[in-house]
Amino acid sequence: MFSKSTIGAILFLLTFAGYAWMAAEIPLDFWSQQEVFNARTMPLLVAAAGIVISLLLLIVPSVDSGWEEIKAYRWRDTLFLVGLMSLYGLVLEYLGFLLATTAFLAAAYWILGEHRPTRLALATLPLVVGFWILVSSLGIYLDPGELYHAMMAN
Repeated sequence: MFSKSTIGAILFLLTFAGYAWMAAEIPLDFWSQQEVFNARTMPLLVAAAGIVISLLLLIVPSVDSGWEEIKAYRWRDTLFLVGLMSLYGLVLEYLGFLLATTAFLAAAYWILGEHRPTRLALATLPLVVGFWILVSSLGIYLDPGELYHAMMAN
């Protein structure tokens, strides 16, 4: 009989194997097929990390955790964060990367318990702007969003 942790590790392994399969099917344009970093790179890295962790969970013996630990999790915060991620996906095209990501991170930090505006700004703005600069320096274009284009058209 399999333990709960073994069943969980097998489910994670199957999930990440399916994710890797689908990530390998991401279409690439002609110019990005030979690039080191393309649309498939990050999804394949996430899949590989998930597969390695799943295999470690299967190989390394562990103590079967009880339901009391699971009941103690902050499920409400988890559901709020999942909803926030969904909302982020919906507003990203309209608000653009900078605004949507800044709002997403600030709201996520708020849900996780950081309520000081100065810390929220210091934890959010440098991260988002720094990532935007890094991605732009790699030649990857991040659309500023429909809101920006509408404002600049006037």
